[in-house]
Amino acid sequence: MAGLYELQSELLADKKITRDEVALIGEQIRSDGRLDLDDVKFLVELLAGADEVCPEFDKLLFPTLKEVLLRDGAIGLDEQFYLLKLLYSDGHVRECEKAFLRELK
Repeated sequence: MAGLYELQSELLADKKITRDEVALIGEQIRSDGRLDLDDVKFLVELLAGADEVCPEFDKLLFPTLKEVLLRDGAIGLDEQFYLLKLLYSDGHVRECEKAFLRELK
């Protein structure tokens, strides 16, 4: 987990998440062989700290969220926290986030 936060600092130095960085992010969250709430937290923190994200990041983010959040068939309180942080981190709800919520419903 510490490696993820070191990576987070490096990735957010320019406040952007670029296409080239998404592959590295994907490798890191899958490095232990499973996706979990720590990975969701990492991705949401990246999004919250970035001023700009590429569309490829969303293509990694939303399927990861869906897999982790719905794994047990319900969205628990700790999972709700990160879902809300995702939605409110930049002061507005993006269209892709609205579409994701409709899909979760």
